[in-house]
Amino acid sequence: MRSRRFLIAGAAMILSIGMLYAGKKHEDWMDEPFTKWDQKEVGELFNKSAWAVARDFRGQVQGMHGTVTDMGATRASGAVSGTGGGTAGVDVPQFTFTARLFSAQPIREAYVRMLQLLNKYDAMPAAEQKAFDQKVDAYLHEDFSQKVVVTLTYQTNDPNSKRDMDQWFNTQTTDTLNQNAYLYSPIAGQLVLQKYFPPSQGGPFGAQFIFPRVFKGEPILQPGSEKKMRFQLSYQPQIQQIMYIDFDPKVMTYKDQLAY
Repeated sequence: MRSRRFLIAGAAMILSIGMLYAGKKHEDWMDEPFTKWDQKEVGELFNKSAWAVARDFRGQVQGMHGTVTDMGATRASGAVSGTGGGTAGVDVPQFTFTARLFSAQPIREAYVRMLQLLNKYDAMPAAEQKAFDQKVDAYLHEDFSQKVVVTLTYQTNDPNSKRDMDQWFNTQTTDTLNQNAYLYSPIAGQLVLQKYFPPSQGGPFGAQFIFPRVFKGEPILQPGSEKKMRFQLSYQPQIQQIMYIDFDPKVMTYKDQLAY
């Protein structure tokens, strides 16, 4: 995934507006060409959809409200067990992790469409549209036949935690994470990390985790699967808990195909 200045600016805009449009179900607009999507639809798909899932956590602190290690409310289905203790208060850091399946066609199309909207693509002369299309072509046509790309962004209300998280994610490598970052598939089980790119290299998409798409000659996910695919960090020091996010294959159909 190549990075250009105007592309980076566009991604920042998507991340900032997306939560305004959370909660809407799959609608007919997704069956239209992505070049017809509006800003609301793009923000919804890119920030809270089958391919973009957020989960909230409470951190662990020592303060006037006690020590808190339990999970906060989640914005994804399923429950995560945590250890209780203390009373949640204003000194308890809150964390939100958002995982996106960037190898999924709808996520990449949503990103490109937002760039189009930000740059007034629809009003461009044909020659300018052609030049623009060349700049974003890699996002639409990169070969993902052998890999699944999960991108991870994070937010927190605690500046100190944000600093520590930035340092942690930017100093990790494929070797340091290959026993910590996993993708669980209903077919293949636990898939080992193939490649990791820290946020400093991944640009506005955050950290990038690359996993194999094929296991013993078969795709790691099949249409109609009742079991979810899970992205997991077995340990993340700021939240001191297992961090996982589930993707549900039953709702990951795009243009009549399973997209991931």
